[in-house]
Amino acid sequence: MVELSSIKELRSIVGEENAVEDPQLLESSAIDGVKPGIVLFPENIEQISEIMKTASRVSASVIPMGSGTKRGIGNKPLGADIVLSTKKLDRVKEHESADLVATAECGITLSALNSRLGARNQFLPVDPPHVNDGATVGGVIASNDSGPMRLRYGTARELLIGMKVVRADGSVFKGGSKVVKNVAGYDMPKLFVGSLGTLGIIAEATFRLYPVPESSKTYVAGFKSLDEAHGAVRSLINSNLVINALEQMDPGLSGSIEERLGMGLGRNIYALAVRIMNVTQAVEDQIKTVMEVSRRNGGEGVVIEGGDEEAFWNEVREFPWRSLDGASAVLKAGVLISDVTRMFLMLEELSDKYGVRAHASARAANGVVIVSVKGDSEPVLSSVKELREFSESAGGSLVVREASPEIKAAVSVWGDIGSPLGLMKRIKSGFDPGNILNPGRLF
Repeated sequence: MVELSSIKELRSIVGEENAVEDPQLLESSAIDGVKPGIVLFPENIEQISEIMKTASRVSASVIPMGSGTKRGIGNKPLGADIVLSTKKLDRVKEHESADLVATAECGITLSALNSRLGARNQFLPVDPPHVNDGATVGGVIASNDSGPMRLRYGTARELLIGMKVVRADGSVFKGGSKVVKNVAGYDMPKLFVGSLGTLGIIAEATFRLYPVPESSKTYVAGFKSLDEAHGAVRSLINSNLVINALEQMDPGLSGSIEERLGMGLGRNIYALAVRIMNVTQAVEDQIKTVMEVSRRNGGEGVVIEGGDEEAFWNEVREFPWRSLDGASAVLKAGVLISDVTRMFLMLEELSDKYGVRAHASARAANGVVIVSVKGDSEPVLSSVKELREFSESAGGSLVVREASPEIKAAVSVWGDIGSPLGLMKRIKSGFDPGNILNPGRLF
């Protein structure tokens, strides 16, 4: 608990209107039931620096937070004296459209940033979940969250070229620059990607951008068997097509999307969605090839574009979070591309064995599988454990991305980190010797 004198000091840094102890706000800012003592809304990097100097001096725990869409990630925090909100750090500092580079404060939402960049026909090509809920640039970096378009553009890690961070002691770290090839030595900004706010408060970030494609279409095909769908995946991966997203869905998920959007795909099919974004003629030519490949492997489908296409991909990104009522878990597995089919089969076996409702969507050319498991607590927990055992025994990994409290308390969120854990702890200790930043969220 922060002492009263320190509370006064923190209030003086940000101003009374930006230091809030309202019970409702504290409740809504809680992480896994751990409520903060105060929520601060700094307006610039200098105020963040002063907050961290005070927090460091009195050993107050600090939770960085944007819109709160990543609160489900990680372990229950060991403390949350202060929630440091980045909501008022929402400016685009610089946009050099001729160089395809932009610098923004990290409290800006991804949708707001892309709206600004879109005025010059450019965008930051990351498509994580929760964009419509206000996912911020800082949160996307801190979690390295991504979506189906990672196949073409990579994740925030590949697009980030510079960063300003306030460290636990209040000092400001600046790494990288506006030049794409700017690293001579360690690429320090990359260290903060996926750090979950445990190494510093990400204040500003510089990204390389891409032009908005002239045209976009998606072919969604249905296959009667998993083998047919995977045959199409193999053919597409080995083709010369430039594919932006290649998503494979199990029958339960594809049926749910069909029910919501009515695309005319039918039920009980394994769906494969292929998105092409390019100049118009290239899109037309490549979609025809995708249709031919699908038909050769037994698939038939529909072409969607415009609002229907955006609605479809939004369904794919958000499906695990439609309802987290009751015992449930959202998992993110990383496996070999060739093991995606085995994982789909295992989900069907677990549904029969434990009576859970398990659905999956796979970034089929990346080996990333997003899984939703719902049911009674014990069956869900058993399913999570078996899926992790399968993933890790196959050389992959499985992270509990979000789960109901009883599930999260009974299983390791991150799984076996292995030998890098010691190095990670030494890095954390070096950047945050007092362990005040998001304590316990990672380890």
